[in-house]
Amino acid sequence: RTSRRPRRGMRQGGNTAAVIGAGPAGLLTAISLAQRGWDVSVFDSRLAPLPPDDESWGAGERSYQIGLNGRGQKALSEFGAMDRVSKYAASVRGRLNFDASGTPTENRLKPPGTPGAEKNYVTRVLQRDRLQACLLEEVQQVYPQVRVEFGMGCDGVDLVGERPAVRLCRQPAGMEDDEGCELGSVVEAPSCYDLVVGADGVRSSVRASLADALSSNTRAIRFPDYNERRYKTLPLHPTFGLSDLSWGARNQTLDLGMDALPTMEGEMVAVLLFKPGSVVAEQIGALSSAEEARAFLTAALPGLTPYIRDSDLERFVQRPIGRLPSFQLVEGDLHFALPRGGVVLLGDSIKAVKPYFGQGANSALEDVSILNRCLTEQADDPAATVVAFSSARGDDARALVRTSRSFDGRGPLGTARFLLPLLVDIQLNKLLPALFSPPMLRGLQDERNTFLGLRRRKRAERMLLAAIMAAVGLVLKLVVQRAWCGACSLSLWPVLRAA
Repeated sequence: RTSRRPRRGMRQGGNTAAVIGAGPAGLLTAISLAQRGWDVSVFDSRLAPLPPDDESWGAGERSYQIGLNGRGQKALSEFGAMDRVSKYAASVRGRLNFDASGTPTENRLKPPGTPGAEKNYVTRVLQRDRLQACLLEEVQQVYPQVRVEFGMGCDGVDLVGERPAVRLCRQPAGMEDDEGCELGSVVEAPSCYDLVVGADGVRSSVRASLADALSSNTRAIRFPDYNERRYKTLPLHPTFGLSDLSWGARNQTLDLGMDALPTMEGEMVAVLLFKPGSVVAEQIGALSSAEEARAFLTAALPGLTPYIRDSDLERFVQRPIGRLPSFQLVEGDLHFALPRGGVVLLGDSIKAVKPYFGQGANSALEDVSILNRCLTEQADDPAATVVAFSSARGDDARALVRTSRSFDGRGPLGTARFLLPLLVDIQLNKLLPALFSPPMLRGLQDERNTFLGLRRRKRAERMLLAAIMAAVGLVLKLVVQRAWCGACSLSLWPVLRAA
């Protein structure tokens, strides 16, 4: 049957938007715009994910997991997508830690709403691609005004007219998993939109177009990675009662760490983290059989061996070693405004962090909520909205990256710089909760806090602590001086009396 869809960017009586990138943030942006009555086109150079109910998602090696904290859950709930996501997400209600001998210790969190509970939500966990699949299904079943095209990359955005014009390129067969437009792509004529949203990740072509514009001050800053980590994933098969916990183990001698999160089907996705060029990296790279892999893991992380199958180890040996992303942020504007339209960046295109503390995907979903708020405040004026978003989110995004970098020190000094403030904050919050907030890590998970606000509050608390310590020191000094003077007076009294 012949399709009668309007030409890309063509006005149908309402605002039009192009979202570049069909990841979780891009698809949630499309949902938010569709709810406002916009006509939305979403483009992604990669292949579409499998449906969220496909049985392959249950495999513990399918892809790495992300944990949805309060920020991510709030954003998904705001746009009515959390119910669908919850159908395919596991719950994490505590942690199982294995010591050096392999002995496990279980620590369960208090349920939200009970006295002393650390969180006001239950962490939900699923593969990043499965989250994408859930949101794609939501778009396809609920929002007919949203069109999603996979295998269609962005070659850049023209910023010389009244509205931004997107240059698209269709990827050749077999190259759909590449980001951007590669040699051999078929470039199409530019199409104009009222709003262009760059949700196309750390190598954003939309951001590159903004950086190239003469009147733009947008520039990406990629920080050198002084604490590089490599990883390999491994499925684990927990026994009953342990699949609602995150798992952790560490071999201090090898500097090898393991963290595992559950899938809805019950398997765990374990991520082994190690330094490139280290002894353990060479050992893992040299593994050539399931027998060798089991012997290595039995010696390095003995608590895991009861939950590992030989068939998984065969694939573990063959699987390539992955690399964690480095830190990146955007200085200057997150937008470009035109007379009748605008371009805005969000998600990883404005702030890339390592996945240790679960802020990458969650903060990207939160970006969508903030963009939606700006649209409301600016009465859906795209040019005014992108300016407002840049003002509302720019400093906050940069604060997240800088805070995350402060947790990523290397060596004993880096560990001390991470642990000492954490331990101090825990004790101060217990002793003086009215003056000192919980540790930064817990504050990051609380959607009521902004990243910039957290940094400012912690800075103020450090100054307050320094003032208290100075005051205590002064009091002690005065006490010692008075005691010394008193002692001197007593020692001189017999002499004076005799005189």
